[in-house]
Amino acid sequence: MLGNGPALVLFHPSPHTSEILLPLAERLADFYTVFAIDTPGYGKSSPLSSEPNQLSDYTEFLHRCFKIMNIKNPSIYGSATGAQLAIRYALEYPKNVASIFLDNAAHFDDALCNTILDHYFPDFTPKKDGSHLPQVWKMVSQMFQYFPWCFRGEKYALHRPQLPPPVLNSIALDFLRAGANYYMAYRLAFKHERAKYVQALKVPTTIFRWNGSIIKEHINNLLAFDLPSNVKTLFINGTPDERMQLLTDCITGEADQYKSYKASRKIQAFKANAPIAYNKIIKDLPEIVSNGSHLITAWELLMERNPNLSAEMVQSCLIDSYS
Repeated sequence: MLGNGPALVLFHPSPHTSEILLPLAERLADFYTVFAIDTPGYGKSSPLSSEPNQLSDYTEFLHRCFKIMNIKNPSIYGSATGAQLAIRYALEYPKNVASIFLDNAAHFDDALCNTILDHYFPDFTPKKDGSHLPQVWKMVSQMFQYFPWCFRGEKYALHRPQLPPPVLNSIALDFLRAGANYYMAYRLAFKHERAKYVQALKVPTTIFRWNGSIIKEHINNLLAFDLPSNVKTLFINGTPDERMQLLTDCITGEADQYKSYKASRKIQAFKANAPIAYNKIIKDLPEIVSNGSHLITAWELLMERNPNLSAEMVQSCLIDSYS
């Protein structure tokens, strides 16, 4: 929780955690009481009690959380998976939502969606020999070169510079934190990425269309549909910093009267049954390199020093070492 004012909830993209939205939360805290919540099963949050079959399984849980946390009629910002959660929440609880803001929300037809789902989510179950780590790095490094990452060729090329290795490493760690079930909310969000759900929205809705998004083409597909009058679009060009400022200006536009509030910079984590962290970390970490081989080197060091640990425990140690 961050700031003062009316409630604003932030839903993050998969497989990341709420921490990725803290820079945005800090900007918005002068206008809102901001809640950045981990999707169950991501970050340090516990998974749902049973395997989810639809996004409603998540939104039902989040609705109960809002009641416990006394979050009333919030505005909701969501990016990617978070955008689909925001849409689903607003469809199911329209009287409990002030407005929603959708970042990286798109439309995929059934054929493309099924093709993506057949290839997009490889098995990242931790292996004792660390053989899953190159697969994770391959996915992360190709995500910003192709969309979908699993398809190569000019048709899918994004023609953008590769992210720096430390940034790729941070994303890889989020995949590892989510573990073997990293795909759960991620996959369900893809299946929910349909214009018909946006067309059914009754609450005030803003769609952000950023020219730098890796799914820009599919955001355009969504905007090509006839959308109801309560759904507006903000077109954003410019750098990531300029985009962040425009997001902030748009989201805070309806809360100008709260500018006089002095924001409290207290952050409270809402995490249930957080897993126990291991203390066996590597002090002499291998330097992060562009091909991701540092992860295997670190894994082998951990295995050498802790031969009795399970693959899951070694993975936890690896994450702690680089965090």
